[in-house]
Amino acid sequence: MSAGTVSPLPFHPDQILRWEEGYVAIGVDGDFLYLDQELKQIGEPKKPFPSSVKKAVIVQKRLIAAWIEHELMVARIAGFDLGTDFVNGPERGDLRSRTTIAAALHPEGTAWSHVLDAEPLAMGANQSQFAFMLWKKGLYSMGTDAGEHWRTAEPGWKELEKLPHAEVTVEITFDDDKLHVWSRGGGRITYDSETGRRLESIVIPFEGILNSVYSANGKHLLCFDSGDIVWFSNGEIQKSEPLNGPVQHASWNEASQQWHIAGWREECVWSLDELKRSQLAEIPVQIVESMGHSYVVMNNGHFIHSTL
Repeated sequence: MSAGTVSPLPFHPDQILRWEEGYVAIGVDGDFLYLDQELKQIGEPKKPFPSSVKKAVIVQKRLIAAWIEHELMVARIAGFDLGTDFVNGPERGDLRSRTTIAAALHPEGTAWSHVLDAEPLAMGANQSQFAFMLWKKGLYSMGTDAGEHWRTAEPGWKELEKLPHAEVTVEITFDDDKLHVWSRGGGRITYDSETGRRLESIVIPFEGILNSVYSANGKHLLCFDSGDIVWFSNGEIQKSEPLNGPVQHASWNEASQQWHIAGWREECVWSLDELKRSQLAEIPVQIVESMGHSYVVMNNGHFIHSTL
């Protein structure tokens, strides 16, 4: 497939998730759209719920999405069977008149849907389960049928408790049979993903506000609000680099042993030996691999072939 044949998305993208038959593109306003293996659009965008998606993951053939609408104090989490058409849900105005849980409107076309009574702060998944953190409620590990595997209290760190918001969860990542919860202040607690047993608690010795984390094969890319990136593995910081601004997305390439990063108006590849950077005119949203090509998805919905 030629790298120039990918059509731009019909909306501003928030994220693109891969599953075994292609991709699901999610727009900033909550639009869902299937893409095939070659990133060609299938059907028309649909909006199952009239709000932006806070978090989304794919487990096997099920898409799990969470919405939060602060203005209306509305939060939902739902599962969609992939391969089934997305459908349009209620209008935003309809949410205003439904003020009780019994009368709550849910996303359309779901396999299951639940009302949340707190804000979902982070969500992560592996091949068999997903986990999410609810503000002031705790950490929940679930199966694709929304059955609860285990739950535990929201984590804390004595070293961070006097720092404002430093204990707030920013990311959940899975790595083999381990589940990691990361906080704004650089705290990390590791759990056994099957049982919820707490295995380790540490604070990363790097000053800054942690914004996002990407984990793969025992390696972790820590991305800070300042634009600093930290390579953390084997319990130690391997190296760090300053970028132009906050990282938008990153993926690990096992073959080349490097991180592929969509930064702030730049694309980067980072190995333990070197950092390569390419400046971009606009802000990238994500790195997507398809049919042997690497694409940088821009915030206007266009796919740019990677130059790195």
